[in-house]
Amino acid sequence: MNIKLKSIRYLVLILCCYSNMAIAQQVSVSGKVRDIDDNTTIPGVAVKVKGTNNATLTDNDGKFTIKVNATATLVFSAIGMKTKEVILKDETELNILLSKDVQTLNGVVVVGYGVQKKSLVTGAISSISTKDLEVPGIMRADQALQGKTPGVTVMMNSGQPGSGVSIRIRGVGTNGSNDPLFIVDGFPRGDLEAVNPRDIETMEVLKDAASAAIYGARGANGVIIITTKSGKAGKSKLDYEYYRGFQNIRKYIDVLDATQYARIQNELHFNSNLALPFSETEINKMGTGTDWQREISYRNAPIQNHQVSISGGSTKNTYSSSFSYFSQSGTLAKGKSDFDRYTGRINTKQNVIEGVLNTGVNLNVTNVKRASIATNSGNSGPILSAINMDPVTPVMNDDGTFAISRYVSQEIVNPIARIYYTNGSSGYTRLNADVFGEVQIISDLKFKSSLGLALQYNESRGYTPIYYLNSTNRTVATGTSKSMSESRDLNLENTLTYSKKINIHSFSAMLGNTLNTGKGTNVSASKNGLLYDDPNYAYLDLAKDNTSAAASGGAWHSGLVSYFGRINYDFNNKYMMTATFRADGSFRFGKNNKFGYFPSVSAGWNVHNEKFLENVRFVNSLKVRASWGRTGNDQIGDYAFVSTISTYARNYYFGNDVQQIGASPAGVSNPDLKWETSEQANIGVDAELFKNFKVTLDLYRKATKDLLLRVPIPYYVGNGAPFGNAGNVLNRGIELSLGYQKDFGKLYIEANINGAYNNNKVTYVGNTNGYITGGNAGNQMGDIARMEAGLPLGYFWMYTMDGIFQNQSQINAYRGPSGNLVQPNAVPGDIKYKDLNGDGIIDSRDRSMVGTPHPKFNYGFNFTARYGNLDFNVFFNGLAGNQIFNSLHRWDLPTANFPVEIINRWHGEGTTNSFPRIAAGDLNGNFANASTFFLENGSYLRLRNASIGYTFRNLKVAKLDRIRAYITGNNLFVLTKYTGFDPEVSGGALGLGIDRGVYPQPRTIMIGANVGF
Repeated sequence: MNIKLKSIRYLVLILCCYSNMAIAQQVSVSGKVRDIDDNTTIPGVAVKVKGTNNATLTDNDGKFTIKVNATATLVFSAIGMKTKEVILKDETELNILLSKDVQTLNGVVVVGYGVQKKSLVTGAISSISTKDLEVPGIMRADQALQGKTPGVTVMMNSGQPGSGVSIRIRGVGTNGSNDPLFIVDGFPRGDLEAVNPRDIETMEVLKDAASAAIYGARGANGVIIITTKSGKAGKSKLDYEYYRGFQNIRKYIDVLDATQYARIQNELHFNSNLALPFSETEINKMGTGTDWQREISYRNAPIQNHQVSISGGSTKNTYSSSFSYFSQSGTLAKGKSDFDRYTGRINTKQNVIEGVLNTGVNLNVTNVKRASIATNSGNSGPILSAINMDPVTPVMNDDGTFAISRYVSQEIVNPIARIYYTNGSSGYTRLNADVFGEVQIISDLKFKSSLGLALQYNESRGYTPIYYLNSTNRTVATGTSKSMSESRDLNLENTLTYSKKINIHSFSAMLGNTLNTGKGTNVSASKNGLLYDDPNYAYLDLAKDNTSAAASGGAWHSGLVSYFGRINYDFNNKYMMTATFRADGSFRFGKNNKFGYFPSVSAGWNVHNEKFLENVRFVNSLKVRASWGRTGNDQIGDYAFVSTISTYARNYYFGNDVQQIGASPAGVSNPDLKWETSEQANIGVDAELFKNFKVTLDLYRKATKDLLLRVPIPYYVGNGAPFGNAGNVLNRGIELSLGYQKDFGKLYIEANINGAYNNNKVTYVGNTNGYITGGNAGNQMGDIARMEAGLPLGYFWMYTMDGIFQNQSQINAYRGPSGNLVQPNAVPGDIKYKDLNGDGIIDSRDRSMVGTPHPKFNYGFNFTARYGNLDFNVFFNGLAGNQIFNSLHRWDLPTANFPVEIINRWHGEGTTNSFPRIAAGDLNGNFANASTFFLENGSYLRLRNASIGYTFRNLKVAKLDRIRAYITGNNLFVLTKYTGFDPEVSGGALGLGIDRGVYPQPRTIMIGANVGF
C-alpha cells in the first residue's frame, strides 16, 4: 500500500513538473524576414512550427509574431525563396535572412504567355538565378547561361568587347541559324545585347518542344524568356553598384623568336636548294626580336560598370527604374577595340480598379557605341599578322616610319601599322516600349492585351588614310564611308485565360493571337579624295573624287500572324497534363505553305503525393514527366521564296565600248518552301531528397526535318541557288543536374553540378551529291566541313595523317594495287596520308570524317559558401569530346613565322613521326592539304568566375541598409590541350570549331561595391 501511494505521489509530481515546464516554455517570438541578397523585407512569408500545418504570414514589412514552444523549430518558406529552418534557443527576437531559389519545386516559373507553379510544370524548363546575372564583368545576359544549364552550350564568338555569343540548346539542328528565340517582357528579340543583365528578374530556358511549341514557328532552337524587374509595394529602395577592373590576355601563342626564326629559315632555304637569307653573324646579334603579340596587346585594359536603380510603390502603383553605363576596352589594339553601352529602363504597374483592371508600361532605351578590329578573318587581320609576322622586323624604322618586312608578304603586314591605319566606329540607339492592360472579366476569366514597339537606328563610319604596308596592301587616296539604317517592329498580343478549381480538379485554358510586323530601310555611301587626311574630317562632302563616289540602299518588311492555345489540367496536385497548339503564318514562305502548325502534349505525375510514399521520409518531392511536340524554324531571311533580279556586278560593254547596266536572275522562286520542323520527345524526373538534395534528369530525342538549304541549280537558270527543304538532323541526349544546400548555423553551403551528353547525326540530305560542304579554313585549303547522312552536321572532312616518311624505302613501299607509288611527290620527312579507298591515289575520295566540332559533353560546377556576412563563390564550366581545326598559321607562306613546335620537326630519320620537314616547296601538300595534322583536342575546363565579398548591414549612422564589397576574377585559368589562344571557338553549323584568329578572351580582375539605401 505504501509503495503504491509513493508511486502515485511521484507520478503526480512528475506530471505537475512537466505541466509547469510546458507552460513555462510557451513564448511569443517575433521578428522580420529579409532577402539575404539585397536586405529587403519579404512580405507574405509562411512561418510555422515544424510538424504542424498552422502557419502565420508575415505582413507587408516582413514582420511576424507567433506563440510557440521555446525550443521549437520554425520553418520559413516563400515562393521563389529557399526554405529555412530555425531551432529556437530561448530567442524571442529573430532576424531571418532567406535566399532566392528560382528552381524550387514550390516556386513559380515563367512559361509562354503566363506563369505556372514549378511543381505543376510538365515540360523541360531551366531557370537562371538573379545572382548568375549579376556577376561583375558579364556584358550580356546570355553569358550567364554558360555552364549553368545542362543541355545548353554557350560559346563566346570572340573576346572582343561587344561580341555576341552562340547558344545551342540540345545540339545543332539546322544548317542556318541555331540561335534560340529571345522573349523580353513578351517582345521577341534577335539577341540580348541591348538588355542590361542587372535589369533581369527571371530567365527561363524552354528546352523541349512541349515548352517551346507555344512559340511555334520560331521555337525549334529553344526559347529563352526574360522578365525584367518590377517594383514591389513598400518604401522606396535605392541601389547603386560600381565595379572597376583590368583585363589582360590569358595566353599568347608560342611562336619562334628572331634567332629561332632565322635558323629555321636557313634550314628551309637549304632544303630547297636556295641561298641562305641569314649569315651566322646576323643570327648571333638578333636576340629575341619583336614579340608582335605583346606589341598589339593592351595591358591592364580597363572595364567598369555603373548601375543605379530605384523601386517601390503602393498597393495601387509600383515602379522599378534603372540607369547603367558599361564600358570595356579590348586587350588588343588600344583605342581601336572598345565597347560602351548606356541603358535606361522604367517599368510601372497600376492597379486602376481593384481586382478588375491593371495596366502597365515597360520602357527601355539603349545606346551602344563600338570600335572593332578584324577577327577570325582567315588570311588577314591584326591577330593573324601578329602570329605570322617575322620577329626579325622591328615595329618602327629609325626615321619613325612603320617598318615593312623584307621576308613576309601578301596579307601578313606590320600589325601595329595595320591597327594604326584602321579607323571606324559603329553604334545604334534602340527604344523598346510595351504597354499592357489586364482585365478580370469575371472571377475566373482574364483578358490581357499588350502592344510592343521597337525602334532602332544604326550608324557606322569609316575612314581610310593613305598608307603603304606592302606591295599588295596600300592605298593611293584617302576615303570615307558612312552607312545608316533604321527599323521598326510592332508586336500586338492578346490572350484570354480561364482558370477554375472544382474540388480536387484544376483547369486552365488560354487562347491568344499575335501580330508581328517589321520594316526598315538602309543606305550607304563612300567617296575618295578627302581634303584633309584626318579622321576628324572624314565627311562625304569633304571628298572631291566624284568618279569614286558610290551609294546604295534598300528596304525590307516582314510579317507574322499567329493563333495559339493551351489547356492545363491538374488532379489533386498529383496528375498533370498540358496541351498546346499554335498556327503561324509568315510572309517568308511560298504561297503553298504560308501557315505552319505546331502541336504539343505533356503530362506529369507528382509521385510524392501518393499514399505509398507518405512514410518515405527521405523523399520530399518526386515528379515524373513526359512530353512530345513540334516547333518550327523560319530563319532564312526575307524574300527567299520569290524570284529576284539583280543589277549588282552585272554591267557589260556593248556597241562602241560603252558600258551598259545589266541585270540577271539572282534567285529562283520556290512556292513550296515551308518551315523547318523540329519534333521532340522528352522524359524527365525532378526530385528533392533528404531535404537538401535536388536532382533533375532529362532524356530527349530531337528530330529536325525539312531543313532550309540552298539547292544547287545550273548557272544558266541564275546564279542564286534557291532555298529548299532538303535535309533532316537528329539530336539525342541526356541531361543531369544535381544540387545540395544546407545551413550549418552561421555557415550556409550550396553546390550545384550539371552535365549533358548529346549525339548529333544527319539523317538525310536531299541534293544530288548527298552532301553539302562548307567551313572554309583559308590558307588555300578550301572547305573542310561537311553535312552528310549518317554523320554529325559539319563534321571535319579531311585527310588522315599516317605518320612521317622516314626514308625513301618507306615511300617506295607505299604502292597502290597496280604497283604505282601512292605519293610519288613525297620525299623523306613528308606526311604519309592514308589511302582510304585503296585505289593507289591520294585525292578527295580519301578524305573522311576525322572529328567533330560538336562537344559530346558540356558541364558546369558552382559552389557557394556564406558564413555570417562573408560570402564566397567559385564556378567552373567546360566542354569535352570536340575537335578544333587550328588555322592560325600561314603555312602557305614559308617565310611567315612558325609555331614553336616546329623545333621538333623532322630533320633526319627517326627524329619525329608527327611534324613534317620544312621546305620552300610543298609538292606533297604537307601544309596545303587539310589533314589531321591541323586538328586538335578542343576539350577544356575553365574557372569561369571566383569571387569573395563581405556585407555590412543596417548601417544606421550612414543611413544605409547594406554595403557589399567584393573582388571578382573571371576566366582565371583554362585547362586544355589546345595550342591556340582559347579553345572556345564558335561558328556556324558548317564552320564551327575553325580557329582563323579568334580574338582571345581576357582574364579579368574586378573590385566593386553594392550599396543599398
